[in-house]
Amino acid sequence: MKVALGLITKYINADISILDFVKNANKFGHEIDALIICYSHGYDRPFVEKLEREFPKTHLIKVNHSYDMERDLRKRGIRAKDFMPLIYAETLENYGLLPYSTYRNTVLIKAMLLEMDALFFVDTDVYPLLLKPSHRKSNLPDYISLKDTKELEDYELEEIDFFERHFKYLNQNDVMVTTSDYSGYYIIPPMEYSYLDEYLGGLQKESAIDFVKSCSGTGCINFASKEEKPYSTDKFLGGNMAIKLKAFKELPPFFSTTYMAGDELVLTRGEDTLMGTFAKNNQLKAVDIDTLIFHNTYSDFPKVPDIVNSVAIKDRFYYASLGWIGRNPFMNYINGNDYKALYEKQKEFLVKSSVHTARYLKDRRFLIMPTAIDSAMKSFNRVLDEYELSMEGFDHIKMKLI
Repeated sequence: MKVALGLITKYINADISILDFVKNANKFGHEIDALIICYSHGYDRPFVEKLEREFPKTHLIKVNHSYDMERDLRKRGIRAKDFMPLIYAETLENYGLLPYSTYRNTVLIKAMLLEMDALFFVDTDVYPLLLKPSHRKSNLPDYISLKDTKELEDYELEEIDFFERHFKYLNQNDVMVTTSDYSGYYIIPPMEYSYLDEYLGGLQKESAIDFVKSCSGTGCINFASKEEKPYSTDKFLGGNMAIKLKAFKELPPFFSTTYMAGDELVLTRGEDTLMGTFAKNNQLKAVDIDTLIFHNTYSDFPKVPDIVNSVAIKDRFYYASLGWIGRNPFMNYINGNDYKALYEKQKEFLVKSSVHTARYLKDRRFLIMPTAIDSAMKSFNRVLDEYELSMEGFDHIKMKLI
């Protein structure tokens, strides 16, 4: 099986954890046939030179400047009208932002051109480690890039054979996708205030209500499972995932978009959500391997996230909120739900709760949420057009490359 490892990022520098995974694969005897990094804004030359020395099979692709890849696609008989909606973003030039799906589809299509059999994705802030509640000192190899490990003495970080955890299931003929969640702090930090239930309901994050309200301090940490219990899933996590490329005969490309919240362009979340829906509908087997690799969510673990007083955490939650709001109408439509009725219900929740959220967080930006959900709904027809254009182009691409 020819395997590619993919990563998406704004900047390529020493802050990303990609070398940890490359060296982890080498340590445990796994061959990575290509490392594909799609970036948008720039790179640190000394780090890139180090990366290419240590792993010569590295392919760096800059969004909107993927000229070599575009030439290769044309040589395969694929028209620009088919691939450009998937790998080019006008919003990058105008706003300095682009949909997450543009990054991921660039990596995906490059893997297809390289005739890979499987593509792994990891994110820049995850590590081939499991986080466990322990007073045993972590015994990490020198190459792990996680900083300030002395602060982790109340926890155990255990290096694992990351790729073998996926291959154990991916090597089965009927398994097309392997994925799993993360250990570490959840993206919604602990908080408690009046109308929190309504606010999370307005974001369509009802499943997080009990956890967010009940946990406190270090009790909000998700730890790795004591015993692996894999199960079938239709929830794909883009930062801890492997896909057989032949599965894309049935699967769609990654898809997400942008919308305006006030005067600001916002990225919608859930570029991998659509795949899970299609996998389920087409009876493609996907397995959650129950390997919760460590996610340094706020870059300062184990510090307890304090959303009220931390500007960085507040910013992240603000943009995550807008991202979920922007995703939900289209996602609900694709899932066959009454997206208009859900919009009305969620707007009502946000109207009731946003002022309380803004007051609790001491941040007037959160008052925009009812306006944002209106904007997301007004963008629905445009988003549907973008989706159909992406699907049509991807159909032509996979006919040539799979």
